[in-house]
Amino acid sequence: MTEKVGEKAFDLISELRNLAFHFLTPSRYNHAMKCVEFGLKLAEIHKIDKQKVEISCLAHDLFRDFPPNILLKLASRYGIVINDYELVNPVLLHGKVAAKYLERRYQLRDEKLLLAVAYHTSGHKDFDEVGKILFLADSLEESRDYESVQELRKLAMEDLKEGLLKTLANKICYAIQRSYLLLPETIEMWNELIKRERFGFFEPDMLQNNKKR
Repeated sequence: MTEKVGEKAFDLISELRNLAFHFLTPSRYNHAMKCVEFGLKLAEIHKIDKQKVEISCLAHDLFRDFPPNILLKLASRYGIVINDYELVNPVLLHGKVAAKYLERRYQLRDEKLLLAVAYHTSGHKDFDEVGKILFLADSLEESRDYESVQELRKLAMEDLKEGLLKTLANKICYAIQRSYLLLPETIEMWNELIKRERFGFFEPDMLQNNKKR
């Protein structure tokens, strides 16, 4: 399947729904369907490709309920470089394994969609709009229930950029308050969002040019 998801998308979506039903526990399946529902709502509001959003939402947790030893074996088989965080906590591999599964089983070549699936847990500084929506849908779908979730949902529907920044900040604060590890990709994503928020979008060579003046 080429970068433009296109004509085969409906078949892929149907198959991913079937896989989700068989691979996931009932509660995880409910989460996946709620994720699709909220993701499509955001895609409609912000005019983002609905097929890509639905594929990413359906695929993101396909391997979440697999045992740690199976995730490690699949990661090794797919040629995924396993970092120290993933070695200690193999469940962190479920997104990368799902992305590789999409790439190999369905010849999906959309790099940004694969990136969205691979890093939906940590976030990634190079997310496109589909990645941002998946990250938000995973955190804010209707079965999620925590103190600020309604406010964050409303914000995400009104302003994707601001909703993403506040949702990521909430996740980071939650981790810090409980002395959880922060993954490097999460920190990089935060720094990238703040950089763009304060200074606007710029290319690295623009900084070099400014220094020469």
